[in-house]
Amino acid sequence: MKARTEIILRNWTREDFPIVKNILITTWKDTYTFIPVEDILQHYEKFYGYNELEKLFCSEYAEGIIAEANSNPAGWMKLYELVEENRFYISSLYILPQYQGIGMGKKLLSRAYDTAKKKKYDNVWLGVMKQNKRALELYKDHGFVFIEEEPFQMGKTNVVHLIGYKSLM
Repeated sequence: MKARTEIILRNWTREDFPIVKNILITTWKDTYTFIPVEDILQHYEKFYGYNELEKLFCSEYAEGIIAEANSNPAGWMKLYELVEENRFYISSLYILPQYQGIGMGKKLLSRAYDTAKKKKYDNVWLGVMKQNKRALELYKDHGFVFIEEEPFQMGKTNVVHLIGYKSLM
């Protein structure tokens, strides 16, 4: 009989910055095989250095959530309010490969829905690279409808980014 995995979600702290950086680079290299590693590293260094994480941590419009599996850091989600568009975004959701498929994504999504409802939003928005088939299917299975396509640049590589939402009504 397989042991049950205990999944705990908690708000991130500054001490979690190295954990977040590890989750990001590990999942990106594993998932974004269609993007050259040098472009992944360039994007990582530009947008997820310690100074950028500090700005994000201090933002009144952002919230970071660490997911733990049996007390091991295993995932990270960033929630963001885009006030000028009246949109609530899951702007990042990453789970280390060895922890995928245990229900962590579902639990993180549920936390995002609850947070959006508390903040009086009717929809939760997110973007996903069109080539990230596994994540795209997960989001569709959870009721997200994709209505926009935008270019997304990671380093020198451009990919199609699908923007979608899930109604909370």
